[in-house]
Amino acid sequence: MPAVSRLDRRTRAARAQARDGREALLAAAERVFARRGYRDASVDEIAGEAGFSKGAVYWHFAGKEDLFFALVDERIDRPVREAIAELESAPPGEDMAERASALFAGLLRRRRELFLLDREYWSLAMRDPRLCTRYAARQRDLRRALAAALRARVEHLGRPIADVPLEEIATALLGLAHGLTHDRLVDPDAVPEHILGDTFALIYAGLVARAS
Repeated sequence: MPAVSRLDRRTRAARAQARDGREALLAAAERVFARRGYRDASVDEIAGEAGFSKGAVYWHFAGKEDLFFALVDERIDRPVREAIAELESAPPGEDMAERASALFAGLLRRRRELFLLDREYWSLAMRDPRLCTRYAARQRDLRRALAAALRARVEHLGRPIADVPLEEIATALLGLAHGLTHDRLVDPDAVPEHILGDTFALIYAGLVARAS
């Protein structure tokens, strides 16, 4: 009976502090993943780092993979999605290069370890069809959102775009962003902060010219 009582108290506490608990677990996971890498990090270590029981992790997340994707989604992909939404709603003549460069630099400064983990997870996904399916779905969602934003901007200019492969262009832009991110992690001097925004601006100018 005492053991059951202790379990009940932990459950009530987890429910009462659901948001704080989830944020604490995400912060702990980011630290543990940074130290151990994705493969060697464990749910037990993440729970201990956060000061929670292992059960608290499974209260909020399905497991280590789900926890990792929550980190990537909320701390890398969410700012990217917000920037894409800005691109879609901004006046078509507004230069978004500075915003793209600021996002690129800011995420690399704040989330360096998560980008390293993302690269590690990509490597694992290439050898595991199940992980690859989930990773590909994430990329597909970002690609479609970016393609929709590009379509909106060009349509605001009143230009026909039927023959412009916007999803392919979005794929190329995301691939460029990933490649520059990884290169900057290795050699920051070779990849200045402004390079992503400037390159995006050049590609967008070419897109507008082709739509004409």
